Amino acid sequence: MKRLALLSVLSLLMTTFVRAEEPDSARLLTDVVVSAKYLSPVSVSGQTMSIRSIPQSVSVVNPVRIKEMNITTIDQAMQQVTGVTTIANDNMRSQYKSRGYNMSIMTDGLPAYNSLALSQQFDLSFFEQIEVLRGVSGILQGVPDGLALGGVINLVKKRAGKEFGINVLGSVGSWNNLRGELDINAPLTKDGKLRSRWVLFLNNREFFYDRSDMRKEGAYGVIEWDATASTQLSLSYTYQYSKGNVLYNGLPAWREDSNDPSRNSLPVKRSFNPTPDWDYTLWKTQELMFRVEQKIGKDWKVAAKAGAKWQEQENKYGFAGTVSASDSTSNYQRGYNDEELPRFAAAMDVTGRFRMLGQTQNLFVGINYENFVDDKRYLSAYYKTKFGNTFLVPDFEVPYNMLNKSKMRVRQGGIYAQLRLALLDNLNMTLGGRMSSVFASMYDFNGKKWVEAISDECRITPYAGITYDPIEPVTLYASYSTIFVPQTEKKEDGSMLDPREGYQMEIGAKSEFFNNRLTANVALFYMKDDGRAYKVAPTNYYVNGGCVENQGFEVEVNAFPCKGLELSAGYTYLDTEITKSSNGDEGLAFSPVEPKHSFRGSAVYRFEEGLLNGLAVGANVMSFSESYASVLTPERKQEAYTLLNGFVSYKVNANLSLFLNCNNITDCVYYSRVGGNGDFFGDPRNFTLSARCSF
Repeated sequence: MKRLALLSVLSLLMTTFVRAEEPDSARLLTDVVVSAKYLSPVSVSGQTMSIRSIPQSVSVVNPVRIKEMNITTIDQAMQQVTGVTTIANDNMRSQYKSRGYNMSIMTDGLPAYNSLALSQQFDLSFFEQIEVLRGVSGILQGVPDGLALGGVINLVKKRAGKEFGINVLGSVGSWNNLRGELDINAPLTKDGKLRSRWVLFLNNREFFYDRSDMRKEGAYGVIEWDATASTQLSLSYTYQYSKGNVLYNGLPAWREDSNDPSRNSLPVKRSFNPTPDWDYTLWKTQELMFRVEQKIGKDWKVAAKAGAKWQEQENKYGFAGTVSASDSTSNYQRGYNDEELPRFAAAMDVTGRFRMLGQTQNLFVGINYENFVDDKRYLSAYYKTKFGNTFLVPDFEVPYNMLNKSKMRVRQGGIYAQLRLALLDNLNMTLGGRMSSVFASMYDFNGKKWVEAISDECRITPYAGITYDPIEPVTLYASYSTIFVPQTEKKEDGSMLDPREGYQMEIGAKSEFFNNRLTANVALFYMKDDGRAYKVAPTNYYVNGGCVENQGFEVEVNAFPCKGLELSAGYTYLDTEITKSSNGDEGLAFSPVEPKHSFRGSAVYRFEEGLLNGLAVGANVMSFSESYASVLTPERKQEAYTLLNGFVSYKVNANLSLFLNCNNITDCVYYSRVGGNGDFFGDPRNFTLSARCSF
């Protein structure tokens, strides 16, 4: 019934779009300057193509929004995207969920096994824009990173241009947030065929938590060379370092009664920090990427790219476990992590056009490979004391005489193909698939050998999509994607469980009215994830006894109703359900941390004449229904809340712009994460004043 109701809603909306026609009033809007952010091509699906041509939901966080909203982190950028839930891991890292699952990551179309949630996130100053495809996408990604079935985040790095230019940004904000950026575009030859771009940033800041701070710095450089009229090479290097006290694991749960399993969030001020003074987290990341493109005639192109990434993490921590109400004590866990995360990825693609059936057809084929290692040394111990007396949690020297080790390696590769068939002038079909192989192993330090954890060869995941333009401004689409996720749990006979399998169906409409002054997109989706692992109590073996079904719809509208005014809105409805289980949670929500209802809206007005010429004012609102840490602990929840942000900018002249940003204007008290090992408060009201100079 739910699926039928949702399909009815979508059918009504799509019918409305199809019947719409441009009235004469469209002529009144001809002087409006349309932003290119909704119309520019994206590469998140593998090929560079328009958003309307992709039979799935796609959003873009473009450079204009990044500058005006003073967005400096991927976390802030993803808060702008319809259908995405941002959940804090700590002050340095977040995870991103959509349609019930985590999202995976690509950089310039090159997949990365280690997701954003597990590693240090690069500063946004290195990137031009962010492209987000929601839902299952297995053509490029292959075996998803963990449970990353929610979609793909493609980070598009800045490119070198042929004209010399310098951009300087300086900002100061709440909690001693000091930041500087330098962005230089420098051609190395007079004709610009050899060119470079260099980005540097430094960010020293504190947080609203007591005794919390961070120093972050980084550099990015890229050199591009047009070796011939048909050959282009690119080499880039990225470095980032950060260290600080980042409130490791957040605030603990509060146990009202030792005999009562229910747990509530700890009743403390937002500024409370339960970690010791000696707590710190350090990250160092380096990335080297190479790309070569070779055009073959006017219709074909071969692109090869490779990337190597080295990450080092060092973490010395002390965090509190659940607090007892009877005596206010807690077991503080002290520990140390030293982790290395080397990764290598490579891909080669061929794209081209050819004539068939009287139409121009598009073909995309390729191969990619990843090798990811997680090499960790760690230790932990417990120390019971009164909660909040962090000075009683003793510091320690590293290493302890107890030092544990773990080492994991994941290798995967695949061959993929995608054919976009133009059946008619207004009807296109996309057929594709991927043949994947994945191998994962754990290192046995006693036996000094690698032990197989996952092995699955030649798994095929097909994909199909169709787009139809009933009238010129409207595109209707449908797509079908398959799910394949290997599992490490063991059956009764000692063999590994069969992989999880399933599919996603999505139908929708994308439209551009009034000479692109109004864009409206709607999507309805249904996902089934079958064969999930469930433990057979009281044994230690598992069965493929679980199934999850997620469904919902998304609506996005962007409008330029008059000169200088830009409006946008996005709404998401999400229903996740465990439909089959051997754990007694059948019928409950699968992803309660994601709200059922979420809304994002923004308005910007840019004065383009008169005394206020150069002034822009804007605001955006984000509203979310309640969410839970777990359906089994409903007391630990985030109530429905709304955030209001705003900005004022002024273009003094062609070279200088000033920005004033205020986030959480109403000073709403909310959690950016509830559950897991601890809770995190969201940022209180805060301000940032920035100046950007261009030469």
